[in-house]
Amino acid sequence: MKVLFLTRLYWPHVGGVEKHVYEIGKRLKVKGKSVTIITEKYDKHLNDEEIKDGIKIIRIDYPKIKYLGIFYIWFWLLKNITLIKESDIVHVHDVFIWYWPFKILLPRKKVFLTFHGRWGVYPIPFTDILQKRIGARFSNGLICIGDYIPKSYGIRSDTIAYGATYIPKNIPKKDKKSIIYVGRLDKDIALKKYFSVIKKLKGYKIEFCGQGELASEASLYGEVKGFVDPKPYMQKAKYCFASGYLTILEALANKCLVFKTYDNALQKKYFELTPFSKFIITSNNPRKLYDKFKYYEKNSKVANKLIEKGYNWVKWQTWEKLAQDYLNLWAQRRQ
Repeated sequence: MKVLFLTRLYWPHVGGVEKHVYEIGKRLKVKGKSVTIITEKYDKHLNDEEIKDGIKIIRIDYPKIKYLGIFYIWFWLLKNITLIKESDIVHVHDVFIWYWPFKILLPRKKVFLTFHGRWGVYPIPFTDILQKRIGARFSNGLICIGDYIPKSYGIRSDTIAYGATYIPKNIPKKDKKSIIYVGRLDKDIALKKYFSVIKKLKGYKIEFCGQGELASEASLYGEVKGFVDPKPYMQKAKYCFASGYLTILEALANKCLVFKTYDNALQKKYFELTPFSKFIITSNNPRKLYDKFKYYEKNSKVANKLIEKGYNWVKWQTWEKLAQDYLNLWAQRRQ
């Protein structure tokens, strides 16, 4: 089986979608599938083509100009239409607009879609709603990362998933005075509310695994590591201030006590409409989040019970399971 993924950004770019596509691609290779990625050439120093872990990566160097960029992508894909024609599976991650012309040119070719979500902007822009509804209507099978997507955009999804994670074989003893934040250091994910909590906490080592516009401010409260593998930091940290699904799953797998804040109704729905919402601690009020932190800090038995419940759920959320969800969708909808 030849699988073609279309995604805006991919390795070595760091992010939740990039990791998702990479991990699914690796599992498909293990199962004997051929995997090709078409993605943006976001850095001029990257090769136009290369192979990473048996996955072929093809990068499009297009002008980053509104409208002109998408026309260039369409033209490039048209010139290389054999990549689409010869693939048994075409699966798009978010950028369904890249595939629009080929629904007309190749009407019998089935195309699948994953929406990874966009929850930093609220109210939801009309163009975002329109593109998601078009994608849901004209794709042959849809995976949504989060139940909030179909409920917020008024669409139907064939599969609801929440990502996946590695499950560590051993978890070292936790440092009770260690806190980790993993994710972008940007305003749109309520990071300043975390700052309000952190500056009240005394005697804690704070480490930020991420980068963004608020990196300088974050450095006032702890050490900014940049976009690094968070695993060694999660293994030692007792507490995790989370950004998105991937961070939460990784933190639960490493038996961290997870805290989450939010700025708007969409972000609230993003976390509340999940099976793991009962294993994490949330509030949109920094004072209340601080009070909750102090409660669990003082009541370690209650905290550890919550941690164990989260771990017992997340240990089944593996990349192998999620890859099988993709295979099941393709098999059902190709018949």
